[in-house]
Amino acid sequence: MNDNPSPTRIALEKKLEKQAPHIFDLTKKAEISLKKANLNNHQAKVALCLDISGSMSHLYSSGKIQKLAEKVLALGCRFDDDGSIDIFLFGANDHYPGEMTIDNFSHFISNILRQYPLEGGTYYGKVMKRLRQFYFPSDRGTQHKTPTSADQPVYVMFVTDGATADQQETINQLRGSSYEPIFWQFMAIGKSNKDATAKKGFFAKLTQVFESDFSFLEKLDELEERYLDNADFFSVEDPLGIPDQDLYDLLMGEYPNWVKQARSKQLLR
Repeated sequence: MNDNPSPTRIALEKKLEKQAPHIFDLTKKAEISLKKANLNNHQAKVALCLDISGSMSHLYSSGKIQKLAEKVLALGCRFDDDGSIDIFLFGANDHYPGEMTIDNFSHFISNILRQYPLEGGTYYGKVMKRLRQFYFPSDRGTQHKTPTSADQPVYVMFVTDGATADQQETINQLRGSSYEPIFWQFMAIGKSNKDATAKKGFFAKLTQVFESDFSFLEKLDELEERYLDNADFFSVEDPLGIPDQDLYDLLMGEYPNWVKQARSKQLLR
């Protein structure tokens, strides 16, 4: 799929085609979106942050989060030759259960939920700090005013169905991470003014104004006092209600421009 694939890339594609043909097909769709964004040879680490608050119960039991995670894994396979993504969880607490890979993906979500049951509460800031410390331990997840550079960025898919109880800490973490090569793609499950599957037109937009459940995430998308605009946000009422190709296009909405700016501001070497 890349013009000059490495031996590691070729091996990964053969493994995908044999062990996970549906994920192999998803990587082809992701590749189309990456090529449109001029990122077909781009490399990045991919992390998936999943809300494990109690209100997410049906989304997990129905298998929708498992399928969404597989779509993110496919993106990870296009961004990184190791064929894995890092999974982080957040509810009342924050957790790192490990990597989702081509070898363990099939029951990964149900397996980790047995170890980390759904929790009563939603805190974004805690898991954002953990993730920053995971990738850039020297920064300690604090606010700082000097750029941290790396060879590869971290692309974070952050999935939630509710508001956070630690808004100021979340703001602090987003501002602090704007000095690091981390891009946050927030995706809310529910209605908002940035519903990716909403019908178009004046009356549809007027209705959405009164249906927004994610005003704080919309605020984060436009947050001031950042070294670099390092976040994007959209919502969907059903995580499987959007065609795969449209989803990958959305995931590349603001990221390509962030990559260019991150290079110019010494976040990426």
